[in-house]
Amino acid sequence: MRTTGRRSILLGLGSTVVTASGLQACGPAPRSGAGDVVAAGQPAALLIWAVAPRRLAGWPRKPAPGALAALPTLAAALPETGALASGGRPATPEAIAALKPRLIIDYGDTDPDDQGLAARMRSRLGVDWRLIDGALSRTPEAFLEAGRLLDALPTAEGLAEAAAEAIDRWRHAPAGPAFYYARGSDGLETGFRGALATEVLEGAGWTNVAEGSRDIGRVTREQVVAWDPEAIVTLDPGFARAAADDPVWRRRSGGKRRRLLLLPSTPFGWIDRPPSVNRLLGCAWLADPDAARRDLARLSRSLYGSEPAELPRPRWIP
Repeated sequence: MRTTGRRSILLGLGSTVVTASGLQACGPAPRSGAGDVVAAGQPAALLIWAVAPRRLAGWPRKPAPGALAALPTLAAALPETGALASGGRPATPEAIAALKPRLIIDYGDTDPDDQGLAARMRSRLGVDWRLIDGALSRTPEAFLEAGRLLDALPTAEGLAEAAAEAIDRWRHAPAGPAFYYARGSDGLETGFRGALATEVLEGAGWTNVAEGSRDIGRVTREQVVAWDPEAIVTLDPGFARAAADDPVWRRRSGGKRRRLLLLPSTPFGWIDRPPSVNRLLGCAWLADPDAARRDLARLSRSLYGSEPAELPRPRWIP
């Protein structure tokens, strides 16, 4: 998914990466089977993990201990590879060569610039590089494409069916409040209207008050006050605690108390972080906030391979 610096990271790697013949000379031919597929970035890693976890060679960015504890044991055993796309430390050519990958999968934007970049990286790395459309509405198709690439079509078909059902219900979700999405510990990073970071909420009929860009960026408390959202949405428990009794965050211009919504972030965020298949949980909840716990647990198990002992739930903080 596009975030600031995605192309610059890829282009920087491309300028120093070994050629196809150089990569192949670093070891034996790419192996088939477990751990032979590299994720270009964390969104692709989650897609691969959902469809065929044993094919994933490693995490572009190692998940936090709390996230790993909520995943099957294989997740913790995987190495950190570094990222070929944005998010995490950049991968080195040597690190990718050492994995002897059969395939690299990227999951995100598919505009002409991204497609051209994928073609150049495929040539420079000497490994088949597949770019899968990361649009939220096309998640079922993404599962099916990944299933064909990973020889895991039966699993992918089940995931695609679950995704299609969740997205269909999400598209008919009741409209929500005007919101500000507070990212990070201070809440002053946000996804502007139209950004991938807020697609789950906006697609469910919630109105994003943050304007001025179509990506992620920093804002000031004064800007948030001027936008005067009905609700603050966050994935960060620390920020939620700090904002709970802060009048700047909780008091609207007319004196009415502003609502504060804390959404789950373990093992991965329900809104973004990263913007990948994990967002389906946010879609499912927004479509029916009173949905049966069992339905959300089943979807979580489908995506992550295990059902958490205690499924985290969204919480409106009084």
